[in-house]
Amino acid sequence: MLRELGQDLTPFEEVRQFILDHIEPLPAEDVPLEEAWDRVLSEHVVCDEPVPGFDNSAMDGYVVRASDVATANAENPVTLEVTARVAAGDAADTPLTPGSAQRIMTGAPIPEGGDAVVPHELTESTETEVIFVVPARSGQNIRRAGGDLSPGDVAVLAGARLRGPQIALVASVGRRTVRATRRPRVAILSPGKELVEPWEKPGPGQVRNSNAHGLAGFVRECGGDPTVLRIVGDDLEEIRAAVKRAIAEGADALLSTGGVSAGDFDFVRQVAEEDGRPGRVFKTSMRPGKPQVFAMIDGKPLWGLPGNPAAAIVSFTVFVRPGLRKLLGERPVVPAPFPVRLTEDIQYRAGRVFMLRARVEPDLESGGYLLASAGDQDSSFLASLSEANAIVELPADREVAPAGDIFPAHWIHPR
Repeated sequence: MLRELGQDLTPFEEVRQFILDHIEPLPAEDVPLEEAWDRVLSEHVVCDEPVPGFDNSAMDGYVVRASDVATANAENPVTLEVTARVAAGDAADTPLTPGSAQRIMTGAPIPEGGDAVVPHELTESTETEVIFVVPARSGQNIRRAGGDLSPGDVAVLAGARLRGPQIALVASVGRRTVRATRRPRVAILSPGKELVEPWEKPGPGQVRNSNAHGLAGFVRECGGDPTVLRIVGDDLEEIRAAVKRAIAEGADALLSTGGVSAGDFDFVRQVAEEDGRPGRVFKTSMRPGKPQVFAMIDGKPLWGLPGNPAAAIVSFTVFVRPGLRKLLGERPVVPAPFPVRLTEDIQYRAGRVFMLRARVEPDLESGGYLLASAGDQDSSFLASLSEANAIVELPADREVAPAGDIFPAHWIHPR
């Protein structure tokens, strides 16, 4: 049940949950490891053999029996014969005999009998002998077999986004392919006779269609494949046809900006209400981004966002990105907020949660983040918004958020 506040406002968290309740992850597919960057795993990657597969040296030096150099110090050095040299990739098939040492390189296997590695810089050596002036302890500078992963360990969890470290882990357990959720194909609809393409010169009363192309960038950041559809007029049937055509051509989800309020030509909301199963129009408890539309049309989610650029981007961050994460099976669906300390008083209108678009920087004192710049908060301005990297939630029951207070924030760009 959605809970409504005064003036028929619904908490934005409940609107988001309503949306998420109607979305299911897309099917998975096999993806070659070299193409797996930024894909989302649909199943655990499980280790079936030890990683590393053998005891090996953590550094260049000499492998010894720790007991042979237990008494070594600067006044009473210990000299051992160097009987072999072991490099990375060697088999280490010469056992280490008592009273001897072997030259060893980083990553090389530990020969039978060896139980410690002394760094090269702590020794003095000739071609045939090495002198130790410090003792060694058993296990020193040795990376044990299975020390990173053991058979049965989960190397990477389902729902993880594959970046460099995760791909390296997948490679370390010998996987050639991974099962990853298919990238969602997202059609971006732009209704409005006032719109022209970015490369066209606007006529009287017209503006360039910046929202659609900006949202396409956000969709790509989320791991989706966006398609910016041609601009359509303020016509109910034309908008309805564009939605149906996009779905027929394979769209997994649809985005639209504008046409969601209560104007005479706001037909996106009408399409959502008439064709959606369900189809809902919301007045959310946040500013900017009060009007929101969501519908499932032929089983595909459609988000109708406000037309003002800042409102569209805030709405995407709050409502669309979690939905795309759920389509991808990414976990968590809604990342936890992080703390931001204000460095200046922020004045705003009470009544709705104010989504402050801001630039934040690490706060070395608190371990969180601090406000670097709030910029102009006009919902139609793009210049200051391009400098913002976070959205800070300021409570609805205030008119001033004082400097020094800490508030929850969310990244504008996924991390």
